[in-house]
Amino acid sequence: MSNFFPMPRGDRWYLIVIIVFSFISFLPWSQGIHVAGMALFGWLMTALMVLSPTIALIRLIRHRVSRGSADFLVRDERVD
Repeated sequence: MSNFFPMPRGDRWYLIVIIVFSFISFLPWSQGIHVAGMALFGWLMTALMVLSPTIALIRLIRHRVSRGSADFLVRDERVD
């Protein structure tokens, strides 16, 4: 049985990396290590909160540009 919505290969890798990164972040050893006064868990969660949406937006823009529908990148100066 095939997927109802096919998932692009890049999206699949993005999802796998996010899940693995989250799993590693919640391992017990990451909560006992402290770097610059903060637990490694906090640093990993911060990286996840910053990098995850950033990478998703980059992938979205690249996808739209490759399809030729990058209209949202051009500012419309027309006055109606």
